[in-house]
Amino acid sequence: MPTYIPYLCPVSARQQLRKTHIMENKFDYQSVPYEYAHCFNSLCTRKEKCLRHLVAANSSSQYPTLRVVNPHCIPADTSACPYFCETRKYHVAWGIKHLLDNVPHKCARSIKMQLLAYFGRTAYYRYYRMEQGLYPKAQAYISQVFKQNGIQEAPQYERYSEEYSFY
Repeated sequence: MPTYIPYLCPVSARQQLRKTHIMENKFDYQSVPYEYAHCFNSLCTRKEKCLRHLVAANSSSQYPTLRVVNPHCIPADTSACPYFCETRKYHVAWGIKHLLDNVPHKCARSIKMQLLAYFGRTAYYRYYRMEQGLYPKAQAYISQVFKQNGIQEAPQYERYSEEYSFY
């Protein structure tokens, strides 16, 4: 279809389309860890793809002090900057409260013990209460544990989102 089709929509539909698009791409500054370093180097050649620059561009006056990359430590050739972090979103799973609902009790207990041993009690219950999301590496581990215990169906989480990884 031609690219001009959205402009043939009624005005209210176009406005709703813009709102939806804006909401999906909005950066959530509240998700940035307090100790994450910001980069305000406007001359950087890689700033459009750098998470530190994106964080700095979205900072607000809410926090009077920020952790910043020292401008004197940024190399003249920014293509090899050691502080560069790629702006990449990850498919994050949230909530493991109902993860074991469809698993036989004998296997469920074993799986839970394995997950507690791997993640630790604190992290496990943060995932359980949806205080922390499961990044792809953690999701892969849970899938592996399911397969090791003879469970063929994929783990089911409460919800999914696209998130930046700050570490």
